[in-house]
Amino acid sequence: MAENEGLRRGGKMDRAMYYRRPDKGQHRQWLVVDSRTMLESFQIRGFEPLFKYGYIPYTDPDAKDDEGNHTLPLTSPWKPILQHPDGPKEFPVEQIISARWYIAEECPVPGAPGIFPQLAGNKITHYPCPECDRAAFQAVNGLGGIRHLATHLRLIHEWDRVSLMRYGEKVGIDFDVVYGDLKKSYDFSVEADTMAEVEKCDECDYVPAEGKSAAKALRMHKMSAHKPMEIVTVG
Repeated sequence: MAENEGLRRGGKMDRAMYYRRPDKGQHRQWLVVDSRTMLESFQIRGFEPLFKYGYIPYTDPDAKDDEGNHTLPLTSPWKPILQHPDGPKEFPVEQIISARWYIAEECPVPGAPGIFPQLAGNKITHYPCPECDRAAFQAVNGLGGIRHLATHLRLIHEWDRVSLMRYGEKVGIDFDVVYGDLKKSYDFSVEADTMAEVEKCDECDYVPAEGKSAAKALRMHKMSAHKPMEIVTVG
């Protein structure tokens, strides 16, 4: 469904709202935007209406035209829920990554990726095409990206195997394996060395046992239980 398709499904008097998809099938538990008049149909199909976030306005309440009127169109139907204190936590990690909201410029509201605590522990690698400006291919936690980049270069840009291997050697991508070497990394968390100075975990209730190894235990806990999200670009 197009991003704004569900805003006026029932006519000009209709109101749009948020629903959560069922916990099964493709895009399980993803949030969608659709009509208030479709409420009963969606509930029968197992969708959960998110009444907490109200209805989606047609115009942007935060924007005004030259005369000071709130008549500017809403740039994204996701903006209202993402501005709600509890809204960002509603989205599954897969939906955030698919929408590329972990990139500040791609998110409908400021603050990405900090507004999505559920991204912690994920590592996202970008493999941009050296021939065109399409969105970079994504590898999530080591899966994907390289194979899709290779297919794109061979089919769309007519690269042969020799060209692929030469490019891979140049930028550090091994097209014979699932995951290549990394060249650039973005870390949005506190460095592990500074965590050792904290007496207890500042993200959960974990407290290491007293003794000489307490700092090491805390550091290992932080590294395993609260891994930071990383964004990597190769190429």
